[in-house]
Amino acid sequence: MKKISIVFVLMMLIILSACSKNKLFDINHETYSSDKLEFVTEKESYSSNDTVIRYSITNIGADENCIAGDDNCFELHKLVDGEWKRVGAKIDHSWTLEGLILYPNQTEVREIILEEFFHLPLEKGTYRIAVEDLVSNTFEIS
Repeated sequence: MKKISIVFVLMMLIILSACSKNKLFDINHETYSSDKLEFVTEKESYSSNDTVIRYSITNIGADENCIAGDDNCFELHKLVDGEWKRVGAKIDHSWTLEGLILYPNQTEVREIILEEFFHLPLEKGTYRIAVEDLVSNTFEIS
């Protein structure tokens, strides 16, 4: 009876650990970097134990206003075998069509509370954030 119980517990642990991983999906839209917006994360490297990623978007255009998406309008991308994949969220999150107007030299600082959207810890690797289709710098999770 003990052998059956141990096997059952081990099977449940394997199933639960498999369910807690974030699925990866193909990105079915074009992404870009902008010469008018600077989009950078607070750090270039995060620990897999970190629960928040802060980033800033700055309008570096000489004299033009730019628009950035709302706070929840983001995707997390992971580099896998030279190809970017979207990290699936554990919950569906939606966003509005409202955009933030950034005036020249204005900076908007935002944060993603990872545990709200993803199973933690995130796997080690190279990541980036996409807001609408604009992508950030790359950063490592180790």
